[in-house]
Parts: sequence; structure tokens; C-alpha cells
Amino acid sequence: MSATIDGRTAYLTPDELLNKQAYDKGLSVPSIQLTTGLDVPLAFALLSERLGTTVSDLRNRAHLRRIRTVRSVPGRAPPSTITAETMTESDVRAAAIAAGRYLARGVDPRGRFRYLVDAPTNQTLSGYDWPRHAGATYYMAQIAALSADPDVAYATLRAASYLRDGAMLQCGAHRCIGDGDRVDVGSAALTVMAFVEIARQRIDRSYALLVPELTAFLRAQQRPDGEFMHEYDRKENRPVDVQVLYYSGEAALALGRAHALLADDRDLDAASRALARITGPGWSFFGSRYYWGEEHWTCQAMAELWERAPNRQALDFCLGWHEFGRKLQYSPGDAPFDCDGAYGFGPLITPRLTPTGSRTEAAIATLEAARRAGISAAELDRLERQIKRSLALLLRQQLRPGPSHLFADPAAVDGAVPATQVDWQLRIDYAQHAGCAMVRWLELGSRPNEAGP
Repeated sequence: MSATIDGRTAYLTPDELLNKQAYDKGLSVPSIQLTTGLDVPLAFALLSERLGTTVSDLRNRAHLRRIRTVRSVPGRAPPSTITAETMTESDVRAAAIAAGRYLARGVDPRGRFRYLVDAPTNQTLSGYDWPRHAGATYYMAQIAALSADPDVAYATLRAASYLRDGAMLQCGAHRCIGDGDRVDVGSAALTVMAFVEIARQRIDRSYALLVPELTAFLRAQQRPDGEFMHEYDRKENRPVDVQVLYYSGEAALALGRAHALLADDRDLDAASRALARITGPGWSFFGSRYYWGEEHWTCQAMAELWERAPNRQALDFCLGWHEFGRKLQYSPGDAPFDCDGAYGFGPLITPRLTPTGSRTEAAIATLEAARRAGISAAELDRLERQIKRSLALLLRQQLRPGPSHLFADPAAVDGAVPATQVDWQLRIDYAQHAGCAMVRWLELGSRPNEAGP
């Protein structure tokens, strides 16, 4: 935008507004976590400073108008043009490893992540979360194996030891994960997944010894109907029967992974009952406690159990969920920003990239199970097309290096995945979900879709 007053004109370019993180800061609707539009007070403050006047004078006397610019950086390669059609296995592999190395660089000597980073300034912001710490550790273990990078492996072990030594608490007769009087199932579930992956990839097989202590806690939190009680009160030594997003699916997946490693049939039974509950009676009415848009862990649990405890109702549930997702998936031209493959509502709201990553890792898991189940080639092709478009978007938006001329330390944020195209706060689970989708795609391979027996 530009402002003209007393014959003088000042300009604000999109790059300057991006550097100040001024987009999606105008209108806010907290009840639905929606923000859109420009931070107008910030824009006025920048313009008035350049014009040597006050914001009040600028508002009253300046001629304001929108302008259109084109970014041109001499000697810099143009923005990525990867599409669903041109994306290669090597593209995905390089992006997955870059995301893992970004996370690994942020693990300090204690094993704690740089949890939230402001990319333009490279400042570490406040906040921390045990489920996300465990999830990022799980992802780094995959990248340590994929890349054979000793630095990533060492960072994985530091992060895992932070869980083992700093977060494993006593919850009645069992061990749990947290740091207070109330702990949650999600922290324990994702820690199980991290420890299983570290043992499975032979980074440190001793972590397998810790898994039964945590799976016993998860099983103790399960109700007779298969649902989980998502919290535990350590003061009163009792489960708290509340449910929130994600945790039941995480627990089902964690128990399934634990069974694959240790073959404890109690884990398989608990995982199977949880999956049957989530995809059956747990959805008995519209407006149930679970939100239809957030079943990515559930569908990964379904795929994890398919060979050992197949549940066709759960597969149908996941196929229906991804069909619903395709109705919300942006196509080229749906919005003025780079949106093809994202999920969202309307042309004015910048879509978040983390739901794109999480839905994609679930879609790839569903595709794998659907191939084994003999689902029609037409349905498989629709699902694969949905996946490829989302993966291509994640690769285009990953900071490799991104608009590095706007970052204080481009090398520090290389490989990260931002919240949105204009929100450059980098949280560890953004890279984790996008990266896990990439790793799943590499594991699945690019085999043609053929109906199974």
C-alpha cells in the first residue's frame, strides 16, 4: 500500500508486511480460531514513521491506496514450481530430511526443542507441550534412519532422554508422561510411538524396555466400551473421564505400534477396541465430542492394525472422511494465494499447512490399507491424486530456503514448515506432520493402484 501527504509518498511492500508478520492480523474471531486481513494499526505506524508524521495526521490527511508489486531478487531462483505432476521421490526425500534436520538443530543439550520460533527474527518464543515434543522425537527417529545422519540420531536420543528422565512420572501403579498433578493420555501415547520408533530403527533398543510401562498406563485409562479417559489426576490417583481431540486416536495408534514391536496381545486388543469405538458408537450423532475434520490419528491407527486386526468399518469411515476432505480441498484459482492441495473455507482465509500435513499422512495410511482391502482402482486414484496435490503444496511452502532475504538467520530456519503462507511462526509439530506425510509417501512408494484379492 502507499500513502501520500503534502506531496510525499511512502510505500509498504508485501515483503515488508511479511517481515513484520502483518497479515492475518486484522479481523479475529476467537471462538472459531479465525484471523484474516491486515494489521492496519501496524501498517499506519510504519507509513507515518516514514512520512515523519503522526498516525492521526496520516488517517486524517493522507491519500491511501493499494498497490501491486512483483518480487524480484537478482540472482535468486524463482519460487518452487513443484506440482503433483512433476514431484519426484527425490524431491520428497530431500524435503523430509530437511524438516528432520531443522528439528534436530533446535534440540539443546538437555534434549529440549526450540518449540516455537519467529522466522523473521529467529527469536525463540514462549510455550511448550509434551505431546508435540514426543511427536517431534518420533519424527526425528524416522529421519535418523532415512538419512543415516548421526547428528539427527544424537538429537533424537537427547530429546528421548528428556522424556525418559524429565517427564516420566508415577500415575498410581503405572508410569505416565507429564510435569504436574494432571497428565494426559496424548503425552504418553506419543511417547510410546517415539520410544517404539527409536527401538525399531535400532537407534537405541533399550527404549523398548520403557514401552510396557507406558502402554500399561494407556490400557488402564481405557473404559470397557473402548473409549479412553484422557486425563489422570495424580493427587487423587484416579483417571478423569473427559475426552478431547486427538488423544483416543493417538492411543490406538501407539498401542498398535507397541504390539508390532513387543507382541503383547493386550495392546492389540486395546487398540482394536479403541478403533471400533472411535469409528462406530463414538460417532452416534452429529455434534459428537469428536470433530469430523480431525481424525488423522484414527486413520493411521486403522492402517497400523489392518494386517493384524482388520476393521472394514474403520476403513469405510476413513474413506468417507477423505471424500469429505476432497470437498474442502482447494484447487488452482480458488484463492489468490498458493492454495492447490490445502484444506479450508473460502478465498479470504489463508489455509493452515499443518492440517494439510496431518490429513495427508492419514490419507497415505488409508491408501495403503485400501490397496490391501481391494478397494476399486477409481477410488484409489482419487485418493492418490488428493495426496499428491497436498504433498506438492507442502514442498512448495517449506522454507528451503523460502524468502531468505526476509529472515534474520536463513540457515537457522532452513527446512522448517510455517503455519501458513503468511504466518512464519514455526512450531515443531508443523514440521513433524508435514514430514511424517513425506516419510509415509516414501515408504508407500509410487506403485500403481491395483485392487487386491
